[in-house]
Amino acid sequence: MLRRSHTPMGALVAALLALAPVAAGAASPPAAPAADTVLSLSATAAVSVPPDVLTANLRASAEAPGAERAQAEVNRAIATALAAARAVPGVQATTAGYATWQRPPGSPGGGAWQASQGLVLTSHDGPALLGLLGRLQAQGLAVDQLGWGLSAAARQAARDRATDAALGRLRGRAMAAARVLGLRFGSFRMVRLGAAPEIGPRPMFATAMRAGAPPPSAVATDVAVSATVSADVLLLPDGGAR
Repeated sequence: MLRRSHTPMGALVAALLALAPVAAGAASPPAAPAADTVLSLSATAAVSVPPDVLTANLRASAEAPGAERAQAEVNRAIATALAAARAVPGVQATTAGYATWQRPPGSPGGGAWQASQGLVLTSHDGPALLGLLGRLQAQGLAVDQLGWGLSAAARQAARDRATDAALGRLRGRAMAAARVLGLRFGSFRMVRLGAAPEIGPRPMFATAMRAGAPPPSAVATDVAVSATVSADVLLLPDGGAR
C-alpha cells in the first residue's frame, strides 16, 4: 500500500523565499574597480658649491732634425717638471699622452721631427700650484688648460644634495597634479636618478712664458651641480583606500 507524502503549502513558500536572495545576488556581477591613474613626471634641481681643486694641463714640445733628439728634449723637460712638482707639498703630478711625428716634406720645416708629452698637475692649494706653473712656463712648458673644479668627494656630496632637492620637487609636483585631477598621491613607481656634469676648467691658449713674467691666474667661481629624477606616480581616488 503506497503512502502519499503531503508537504504543507506554507513550508514550500518559505523555502522558495529563502532561495530568492541567493539567485538575485548571483544574477548581479560585482562592480569593476576603478582603473589606476599613473603619471610620468620628472624634476631637476641644482646646487652651487665652491670648487676645491685646481687642475692644470701642460705640454712639453720640441722640434729637431731627428726624432731621437726631439724626444730627448721632451723627456728632459718632463723630468725636470716632475721633480719641481714633487717638491711642492700638496701638488699631484701625472704624465699624459706622448706623441712623435715628422713634418710632411714640402711644408714649412718639412722633414723635421716633433715630439710632445702632456703633464697634469692638481692641488687643493691654488697659490702653490699657480706659483709652480709660473716657474714651469718660464722653463718652456705650455699651459693647455687651467681651471678650478670639484674633487670626487666634493662632487658626490653636491650630487647627493641636488638629488635630495630634486626628489622633494618631484613629490611636490605629484601632489600638485593629484589636487588638480581631484585625486590623491598614492606611491612612486620606477624611480630613476640621473645627474648632469658640472662645468669644468676653462681652457687657456697654450703658450710658454718669458722669464720674469708673473704666474698665471685662476679665479675660483662656484660650480653648479644638477640632478634629474623621474618616476611613474600612482594616483588614487580622493578618500579611497587601496
